[in-house]
Amino acid sequence: MKKIFIIVHLFLLLLLMKSLYAVEFDELDKPPEGAHRGQMLLGVFLSIGLPQGDFIDAEDEFLKDSTHTFENETVKLIEVSHLSFGFGISFEYMPFDRVGIKSKLRRTVIVQKTNFGAEYKNWRGYLYRDYALYLGPTIHTTYRKSWDFTLTPVIGYAYGRYAATTIARKTIEETYPGETRKDAMGLSYGAELNFTAYLSRGIFLSIGFEWLRNAISLDSAVEVTNPQTGVEYFDGKSSGNIDTYSIIITSGYAFSN
Repeated sequence: MKKIFIIVHLFLLLLLMKSLYAVEFDELDKPPEGAHRGQMLLGVFLSIGLPQGDFIDAEDEFLKDSTHTFENETVKLIEVSHLSFGFGISFEYMPFDRVGIKSKLRRTVIVQKTNFGAEYKNWRGYLYRDYALYLGPTIHTTYRKSWDFTLTPVIGYAYGRYAATTIARKTIEETYPGETRKDAMGLSYGAELNFTAYLSRGIFLSIGFEWLRNAISLDSAVEVTNPQTGVEYFDGKSSGNIDTYSIIITSGYAFSN
């Protein structure tokens, strides 16, 4: 599966390079034409959202009822929150009016932090980081207009690094043995719903909602136990899902072939 997605994305990259030779750059001075057959859209995107799923629940369950003692002898329950960031590049080619084929190279980072409050020291760490390739059809509701709504279901493959109990290692005073950094990989799929505005000089700007599910498999189970509560991490399992729900913003250029 991984090799298939890499081959497809290499093909799309070659298509992009070939198509750029035929771009009519003088159209950049014309009023916006909107999406239409033969158009290419090259952009960069940023997303911010909330992750949920099996691995997020595993972190919460591992830390449940655990405490941290500060230097002033204040004892607080260890609670964490998570935030997901995504960024990358996208390329879409429209073989027909209202229909395009989109390819994305994406970097995802999930940050974990403690919720001790502003009066106390807080810790942050990376729970999960990956690179992923995505491919999917884009359905446009308009063509040759200055605005558009689009829906893009995508499927891809992600490869990255998972760092389990990254906050627990720093906040639970008792040390515990076991390797918590694991290679993570697996199928990823989801959908993106956007509103797009086509501006002058070929510029487009879109904002929308994105949902992605990463079906993650670790290279081995995380074999650690919370020394305060005796909870085994993720019940010894090595696979599960992470769902991210995000706001996504994309900006780029629309070229005509």
